Amino acid sequence: MSPLGFLLVAAILAVPIAWLVAEFRGNRPLRITLGLLSLFLVGLCVWGLCSLLTRFNYNAWYGGATGDLIKTSIHQIEDGHLDRVLKVWRGLDQQYQPTYENRAHYNELVEQANRLMSGEQPIEPRSAWDTSAFKSETWVGHWEDDNGYWLVVNDVGRPFDVVRSGDPPTKMQSVSVSPDYTVLKFKEGEQWSHTLKLCNKYEATHEWFDVAKGSIWKTDTMHKLIRAAEEQKKMTQQEKPASLPK
Repeated sequence: MSPLGFLLVAAILAVPIAWLVAEFRGNRPLRITLGLLSLFLVGLCVWGLCSLLTRFNYNAWYGGATGDLIKTSIHQIEDGHLDRVLKVWRGLDQQYQPTYENRAHYNELVEQANRLMSGEQPIEPRSAWDTSAFKSETWVGHWEDDNGYWLVVNDVGRPFDVVRSGDPPTKMQSVSVSPDYTVLKFKEGEQWSHTLKLCNKYEATHEWFDVAKGSIWKTDTMHKLIRAAEEQKKMTQQEKPASLPK
């Protein structure tokens, strides 16, 4: 225990004893002062004990719920239900909002997640647990096909701003995205209508539609370019060349 802790314990023990002694030998103001101070210290001790017990209870409560969630997830993945586990975890991620004001219904969410992962309760279509693997952030970035044609998508606009390659680069119009973020559409002037459909987080089919002819001109695949992490760069980092003598 720290010195401050010893002083606090000594004060808690000494003040009530001093109050008791003052009841027989002290004057009235001293008795009142020591009595009020003793009541304050007792109240402080009760508050501290309640806080400590509440913390222990919360630790046990969260620990037990989290342990059940981990066990159920591992069991269901080992039984071949990875897709169902991922869907439930996405729903849990969207619904769980940590807050200092309450426990954010963590226990209820975990209990329902366990039932859904184990198959005891079906995942209702369009419910909070029926979530897409894609989000708004999935589209944001640089997309490019095998021929060097590229698109840059950012979330500055509503829902996105899309700029394609060219000299100068051209901003697309009438940008829209499906509710599950799997399909992105936009127009290029009066001639072209573009539709991108996600195959996964890093690939999308790109359909060019000729508005004037009313037919599809071509379909290709676009890839999302990912910046190399610093750890990857270090593996091939070159030393800076020494400056050449004058």
